[in-house]
Amino acid sequence: MQLSFDDYPTVKVLKGEVIIQQSQAPDKAYAIKSGIVKVCNFTANGEEKSLSFKVENDIFPVCWIFDKTETALFYYQAHTNLELYVMSRDDITKRVEENPDFAKAVLDKQISSYVNSELQVEALEQSRAILKLMYTFRHLALTHGTKLENNFVRIKIPLTQQELANFTGLTRETTISELNKLKELGIISNVQKYYTINTVKADDLIDDDYDPGVKIQT
Repeated sequence: MQLSFDDYPTVKVLKGEVIIQQSQAPDKAYAIKSGIVKVCNFTANGEEKSLSFKVENDIFPVCWIFDKTETALFYYQAHTNLELYVMSRDDITKRVEENPDFAKAVLDKQISSYVNSELQVEALEQSRAILKLMYTFRHLALTHGTKLENNFVRIKIPLTQQELANFTGLTRETTISELNKLKELGIISNVQKYYTINTVKADDLIDDDYDPGVKIQT
């Protein structure tokens, strides 16, 4: 079952706007009708660290909605222009309690998010910069990718070089250098901010199978 929120009002948010501030108690919950939300935090030096992305039908902030935290753990920012469903957290929790199909759909989303996080942790654990970046591309392709012909996958999230650096914990200079190496190897290509992965060549570089049977719908 797909999550449906059509009976709730919507609000439009422009790219770059912060929807929820870190460490503040939200006054409402959201579900994404269209667009992409970036989840991030900032170091003491003000450097952004991107943590994950929320896409269509995702709800947030989950920990606050289900009463695991009193405040938002991270910043939620519009990565693209957005249209969001707006509701109270009681709306969601009551629906989970009363509608088994809705509860199952929420659970499925959270399991997908868990798998997503495990793949991201695996990427960040890589010791070599080129592998850290390659595993990050693999993670994003498996969780936010569209399969094309001839073993190519296009990542649906637009990413700048700086955003890739933020996401991997590498410097921008190192990220650019390693991106150029991956392009020379024919593993990645990009049109503006959208990257495409050659999964066969990616498989030759990483230690694991490119796709061990991950089933995540985004």
